[in-house]
Amino acid sequence: MLKKSRDGLVTSHSYKDWKLGVSFSQLVESTNGFSVDNLIGSGSFASIYKGVIPSDGTVVAVKVLNLQQQGASKSFNDECKALRSVRHRNLVKIITACSSIDNHGRDFKSLVFKFMPNGSLDSWLHPRDEEQSPSKRLNFMLRLNIAIDVAFALDYLHNHCETSIVHCDLKPSNVLLDEDMVAHVGDFGLARFLL
Repeated sequence: MLKKSRDGLVTSHSYKDWKLGVSFSQLVESTNGFSVDNLIGSGSFASIYKGVIPSDGTVVAVKVLNLQQQGASKSFNDECKALRSVRHRNLVKIITACSSIDNHGRDFKSLVFKFMPNGSLDSWLHPRDEEQSPSKRLNFMLRLNIAIDVAFALDYLHNHCETSIVHCDLKPSNVLLDEDMVAHVGDFGLARFLL
């Protein structure tokens, strides 16, 4: 979506604007039409695409819910509920959510996250290709630091949130690694709240 700036020039939304909300058409543009080339992961309820905010080049991860899958809407609502009230350096940072109608008139729901350039812990522990470079191996200290990061995230969720949260789906594919190999726990679609 384009907007006019004060000087009359037309510009597209920036990362800062995306925090306020994003449209279906902006997500289509940022992911090149949800191209298979941008697909970085998929699960039972969603597919995740790498996207680029056109105006400033910020890379994001766009989680698109498969609403034909039974339970996907509940998963979306649970994840939104869990993520709106949590802030911790070892949790995946949500930028915004989109609940809209797609080009075919169907419901569309997605979450936009900060992109984690080193992918999931699963891809490091169980590489898909045979020619994984030695630089993409986890030494003992990296493994220990990742375990500590995950422990900090779980401690925060269990003991320091206003309402305690149990993740319920903690696995290597839901632990994402940033550019500094700091672990971030993501995918709160099955989270449970302890009252």
